[in-house]
Amino acid sequence: MKQLPIGIPIVGSLAAFILILLALLAGSRPGFMEEYDLVAFNTSGLGQNLIINAGNDNDEPTPTGSGICDGVGGFLGRTCSSATAAVDSLQSDITDTVNDIGNEIADELADRLGIHEFYSLHALTICEGDYSPNATTSGADRNVTECHKGFTNGYNVSALLDHGLQVGPYKLTLADLGFTDEMQDAMDTLNTVLKAFTALLIIAVGFTGISMLASIAALFLIPRHERKTVLINLILAGTALSFLVLSGLIGTIAASIATDKINEKGDDIGLSANLGKGYLIITWIAVGLMLITFGYWLWQFLRYRNGKTTDPRGPRKYARDSEESGAAYGDRPNMRSTSGINFSRTRRH
Repeated sequence: MKQLPIGIPIVGSLAAFILILLALLAGSRPGFMEEYDLVAFNTSGLGQNLIINAGNDNDEPTPTGSGICDGVGGFLGRTCSSATAAVDSLQSDITDTVNDIGNEIADELADRLGIHEFYSLHALTICEGDYSPNATTSGADRNVTECHKGFTNGYNVSALLDHGLQVGPYKLTLADLGFTDEMQDAMDTLNTVLKAFTALLIIAVGFTGISMLASIAALFLIPRHERKTVLINLILAGTALSFLVLSGLIGTIAASIATDKINEKGDDIGLSANLGKGYLIITWIAVGLMLITFGYWLWQFLRYRNGKTTDPRGPRKYARDSEESGAAYGDRPNMRSTSGINFSRTRRH
């Protein structure tokens, strides 16, 4: 079989290293690869249950001035009637406003409560901001205003929301909005998952980078240290692939389960979460590239065990060994013919 070019593992590990490094650094500053988040929370409708409940209460407004002005005549009677009519009109306007919550006020709800419209969780950070042009527009862009440390300080979105609500104009808490213990448990689970995921991702980035450097070094080391070079590259590529797969599985499966639970429990209060598709794409592409790199070194290791060389210059060492053995034994001069000495026994007379 024809020798595969050694550029395959170099290109594969280099591309995998770049992709997984970008996945790690996404969101490290506001606006940098914002769309490559692991989980994003849409909080633009958070608290809508309070307003909807208020709207249900106001569907049948209680009489405000009925019977109050009866029996009052003259100027006072006219004044009383005008006042009660104004109150009824104001109450009607409030009811109409509440009924329009899904059309106009929903885009302003988060701002009125003192929180942002989205919170995106990346490998190292939590970014927050608002949607543009508004939260209800399909495919709205994200305008990031700030990013917080996530891996070192924890991915505690509920703490950020609670802080925003408390300093907002209404001085609310998440409990006031109906945030339950089950939802907090889901948030805590997601926090633990993301910490484990990021730790594995950092290790994967390190081993992928080392595997890339080892593949480059193999160009120069294989002619002199073939067995060790192939074995070391095989181990490094396998280790990098293992950590990439583990981080990918945690980021895909565990985060998906936590996201579904948050959506199930948060639907009533207007809180939703989405799993990031961009991150999943580049992560699994990196896994595929590292799998190619690992497969190359495994194939070369098996070839070496079968007695075939991996030296890109060809099977030089076998030819050299043959020449040396021939020079040492096969091409020796005939000592009897060249010495001029006759070792035959002479007969005495």
